[in-house]
Amino acid sequence: MAWRLHEHVLRGKIDNRTRGRVTGEIWLAGIDEPLVLELAGDCAPDLAGCELSFENPDPVPMTTKPPARQQRGPAGDITAARKVRVFDVSIEEALAISRRGETPPEHMANAVYLEWFSERSGRVVIESTDYRLQISEPAWRYTKEEIAERDRRIAEQETPFAIAITQDGETQEWDEVRYEQFLRESDALTEKYGRLLEKYADHPDSERIIAREMGWSWLEEALDREDEQEDQHEQEHEHEAEDLEATIDEEKEDQSENDIEDYELPPPDPMREGIDWVRDERGHILHPIEKRAHDTLHALLDELKAAEHFPEEEDEQLAEFVSGFMTLSAKLAGALGGVARGDDFFEPGMVVAWLKRILEILNKTIAAADTTRVKDFLPADRLAYYRSELFAIREEVLELIKELRSR
Repeated sequence: MAWRLHEHVLRGKIDNRTRGRVTGEIWLAGIDEPLVLELAGDCAPDLAGCELSFENPDPVPMTTKPPARQQRGPAGDITAARKVRVFDVSIEEALAISRRGETPPEHMANAVYLEWFSERSGRVVIESTDYRLQISEPAWRYTKEEIAERDRRIAEQETPFAIAITQDGETQEWDEVRYEQFLRESDALTEKYGRLLEKYADHPDSERIIAREMGWSWLEEALDREDEQEDQHEQEHEHEAEDLEATIDEEKEDQSENDIEDYELPPPDPMREGIDWVRDERGHILHPIEKRAHDTLHALLDELKAAEHFPEEEDEQLAEFVSGFMTLSAKLAGALGGVARGDDFFEPGMVVAWLKRILEILNKTIAAADTTRVKDFLPADRLAYYRSELFAIREEVLELIKELRSR
């Protein structure tokens, strides 16, 4: 994956007037502080030795956490002259024209393309044909020999940027900070996908539009192949193909069900029982912290139900308390499942990053519990019990973070 920030950019500048060094600031809509760039390397020939200023006329506010403020690492391709095809009509209209077998009107345009690798955030990309640009006079220029050598190193992937991309997560182990940046990147992509899904859900070409907007060229290509195969089947063996496909699907479904029934997870390490895993009343394996949160949540829900209190109907603050508890339980299940099972692929750094996020949910849930004290939804001693359980869970999470960091 990569951070793709183009729609969130408000304004920025990139300065390569000093050889071997690219600095700058990039302001994101909805974020108070700019990203500060301190990159090793140089821009592409069109921007080498120059200062580039840019502004997005139509930014989209960023509602998820941004990348790390300090962006340090090797510069990738930084240019204002990347050639791209741009439709002269909306993407919806362009796809409709393509469906009719016609070619939508388009033209070649220069795109600003800013790419770098950050030690903390990984790969970051900004690409747009819509920004307003200002470029200073160059303080220096490449020689012909330098351009040729630069092109050779890019082609053979010998640049520091290419090496960093290759090593990221493979030869260089991620820590909890890097995993947190990965989670933020995932949050941003999820938020964008949700926004596009809401906008184009009822459009007949929703899959293609969303794939293009998300930059998923692999999905566009897969959809193209699928359309070609469907057309071929319809022309050659329409009915036979449908019957065969139905038969294959049934066999696959039966096989899939059998595979699920036959597959059993390996048992966890018996020496870690009570430490990394326990069994619930149904015999399912889960982490002790997860079980504590799950049991406490269900005790709370049962008590509210018995008292005929329905949070979503009665009180906003009570609803916030209960929903926070539910979110906490679900997040702990996701974060600690691999720890409980002893999965080979479980990464301590990733779990720590998840748990640090869970601490934020915990603190908000405790605060929500405090606001319900003046209400009469629960007896004072019962509310005190649930608050004490939240504090105990927080202490256990902090201890687990400490233990995972030592692994």
